[in-house]
Amino acid sequence: MPYLAWSDDLDTGIPELDAQHRVMLEHVNRLHEAAAADDSKELVAAMDALIECLQEHFEFEEKVLEMIQFAGLEDHSETHGSILDRLRDYRTRLQTAPAPEAQEIVDALGPWVVDHIRHDDLDFGPTVREWLRDASPPGDPFRELVGDR
Repeated sequence: MPYLAWSDDLDTGIPELDAQHRVMLEHVNRLHEAAAADDSKELVAAMDALIECLQEHFEFEEKVLEMIQFAGLEDHSETHGSILDRLRDYRTRLQTAPAPEAQEIVDALGPWVVDHIRHDDLDFGPTVREWLRDASPPGDPFRELVGDR
């Protein structure tokens, strides 16, 4: 059983974001496995993959929020920058961390990823869906990425 598993309470109702969130969980699970195996090379590779995944996710998310003129975009973007800075710091620490410290770092990441989805990304899901329903032009290709339920 994976360290982190997808659950319905993480569903934003925006298919592309949910797919990205699932990939994030996979990267954290990969980190968890590498920490348990005390494999520092795999830990750094998994952290690099998580950071890259999050950069792409944050870029997509910010484009979505900009499109809908989300009032909290600036704060959300600043949060993204802080998160990436923290992850880069963790990556540096993982390069030389003894197994217990590496495990501690990874154990902090799992709950953080879930918390970010629950408390940051779920907040704007209804706003995006409302915009799609009320303001997006018919046939907008954006709807394919975010759904229109």
